[in-house]
Amino acid sequence: MIKTTVSQNNINNGRIKCNRECPIALSLHNSSKVAHATIYDDYSTLFLKKKIKGKTIALDFFHSNQILNFIKKFDDGKKVNPQTIIFSKNLLRRKKLL
Repeated sequence: MIKTTVSQNNINNGRIKCNRECPIALSLHNSSKVAHATIYDDYSTLFLKKKIKGKTIALDFFHSNQILNFIKKFDDGKKVNPQTIIFSKNLLRRKKLL
C-alpha cells in the first residue's frame, strides 16, 4: 500500500492532462517510498526508491473510483479538493524490475 495526500498546493500547481505533473504525481514527490510517478487515465506506474539487486521496482496500479473521479474532474477543469489517496495492494496490476 502506498498512501499520499494531495494538498491544495499540489492542486494549484498541477497541470491538466499532464501525467507527470498532475496533483497526484506532485503529491508523490514527497513520498518516502516513491522516486517517480506517472499517472495515466486508468492506471498509474510508481517507481520505488527501494531496489532489488540493483534493479528499480516499478508498480502498475489500476485506479480506484476515487482516483478515477479525481483525475476526470481535474482534467475537465472542475474543482477538486485536497484528499488522501491510497494505491492499495488489491489494485496492483503488475510488478516489474527494470
